[in-house]
Amino acid sequence: MSHLRHFSFVLALAASTPFLAPPTSAQEKSTRVAWDPAYGGSCVGCDLRGRNMSGGNISTANYPETNLSGAFLRGTRAKNVNLTRTLAVGADFRQATLDGSKLVEGRFEGARFERTSLLNTDLSGAIMSAAHLTGAKFGGATAKEADFSNAHASGADFSGANLTGAVFIGATLRDAQFNNAIVLGVSFANADLRNARLTNLRLLDVDFEGASGVEQAVFDGSCVGAGTWLPDSVRLVTCQLLSVPDSLELMGGAVQTADKN
Repeated sequence: MSHLRHFSFVLALAASTPFLAPPTSAQEKSTRVAWDPAYGGSCVGCDLRGRNMSGGNISTANYPETNLSGAFLRGTRAKNVNLTRTLAVGADFRQATLDGSKLVEGRFEGARFERTSLLNTDLSGAIMSAAHLTGAKFGGATAKEADFSNAHASGADFSGANLTGAVFIGATLRDAQFNNAIVLGVSFANADLRNARLTNLRLLDVDFEGASGVEQAVFDGSCVGAGTWLPDSVRLVTCQLLSVPDSLELMGGAVQTADKN
């Protein structure tokens, strides 16, 4: 009980810190936050820059608009956490578990997510430009209008994700997987797609301009439609019109409907 009182005091102290506090010292940046092993908690708009929260359990926590820039959350269990509009530039989420969490409109420029689990997360409007996503798992995620420009995402798995309007300009996507994802209006301009798997997709209004390795990518079961250009060496069938129920399902992210004859 005394440990929980101490932890509550730590959170209260963090919550009272102004969001735009002066830069923390090197000693403060190395301080480990005393997370309870199974505590969720709430810390709205807290300043946790540079804090070491690695290996803890903050599942179901409520941390919207928190500043986690430069923080360490390596291996942290953070399922169903609310990180809406969080500022986490350069944060370390390597091998963390963020399944079911909300990262809506968060800023994660240059953050590290190598081998991180982000299954069924909501990344709508998130900025992950230049983030390190090698081996990360985004299966079933919603990433509408998310910005993955110049991300390092070799081997990342976006299978089944709703990527409507997402941007992968200049991203490294070698061996990445987009199987059964929704890619309406996605831009892969100038991206590296060598050996990427883009199977069972409806490629509508998808931009491949300047992308490299398109000829080495796997498009099995995919079709091409209006607004999408592919090299002559990549020959796909034309996408057929969907029925109204199928179109509604596609827009809602429930299912990626295959080509109909």
